[in-house]
Amino acid sequence: MNITNIKSTFGYIGFLPFAVFSLIPWIIGGEISKILIVFQLGYGAIIITFLGGFAWGWRDDQKNQKLNLSIGIGFSLIGCLILLLIFLKMILTSLLVSIIGFYSFYIFEKSTEDFNNKDIDYQKFRKILTLLVCISFLISAGYWINPYSNPYL
Repeated sequence: MNITNIKSTFGYIGFLPFAVFSLIPWIIGGEISKILIVFQLGYGAIIITFLGGFAWGWRDDQKNQKLNLSIGIGFSLIGCLILLLIFLKMILTSLLVSIIGFYSFYIFEKSTEDFNNKDIDYQKFRKILTLLVCISFLISAGYWINPYSNPYL
């Protein structure tokens, strides 16, 4: 098994909480749904913070690496913003920030020399994984704004 397959396997395993926390509310409903969506956001905040730290491991001699480090820190701060929005009970805003944050990180990562030097399978994997995570947040946002399932109505 090559390293790309191992990364893909662990990546998809890491996606499972996103899938579970976004689909179970539609199945179960009730107060537990609100908690699961908050867990999804908390997990997402941890992951986006972790992804932001990736910039520290990229080659130091690549073009714009100083800027890449700063942007990486910005994505870690987006994780903190997501947690703050959860604390302020701004769940829908937090879901939207999560979608924008994860997709923006993919665009940022895709613009680096390190990403372009990766094999095609890894590049496809990152794109698919990002889209799946964004879709999971979109599913949760749909649950949150649905007048029949909104936890605050």
